Amino acid sequence: MPEIIDISVPLSPDTVSWENESTPVIERVHSIEAGDGYNLSRLLFGTHSGTHVDAPLHFIAAGGSVDQLPLDALIGPALVVDARDVVQEIGVELVERELPSGCERVLFSTRNSELWDEPGFRSDFVGISLQAATLLAERGVRLVGIDYLSVGAPETHRKLLSNDVVLLEGLDLRGVAAGRYRLVCLPLRVAGADGAPARAILMAL
Repeated sequence: MPEIIDISVPLSPDTVSWENESTPVIERVHSIEAGDGYNLSRLLFGTHSGTHVDAPLHFIAAGGSVDQLPLDALIGPALVVDARDVVQEIGVELVERELPSGCERVLFSTRNSELWDEPGFRSDFVGISLQAATLLAERGVRLVGIDYLSVGAPETHRKLLSNDVVLLEGLDLRGVAAGRYRLVCLPLRVAGADGAPARAILMAL
């Protein structure tokens, strides 16, 4: 069996979250120690906490919800692109240089992955430019992933989501070499939601 690389960030009260969102809450409501006979916890977190998938509904009023996403877009060959030298935005030049014809799933490995070690949210993360998003959509890419909480500006989101590109955000790609892998990503099946946390893994082809 090929090596499994977990590229998800753990959900905990320490998980980095957007400045306007609360951090995940994990509350033990029944406890063996307290004499309940079993442990049971309550979870409270946003639909875009940690590693998560954006559905079109996130930025498009009449867009589809996360439970309507095609699973075949979330599972299959994926290309990890080394973009660690990018300072601000992934642009058209990098996409043209690194993305081969027919690539359906691309994950951008940037300096963002190091930001997971920071104690709080950092707004100076690397995103994807609108022009690069347009090119990705034109090339028929079905899934775009990045190693922080957002692929970029609202315009970038709208361009990709309106073209049925699934967005996989909040990845941890530290230690993952550029190259081809098999991606398996399954977001929680939350009915009517604009997104959902996911477990994402890579396996060597």
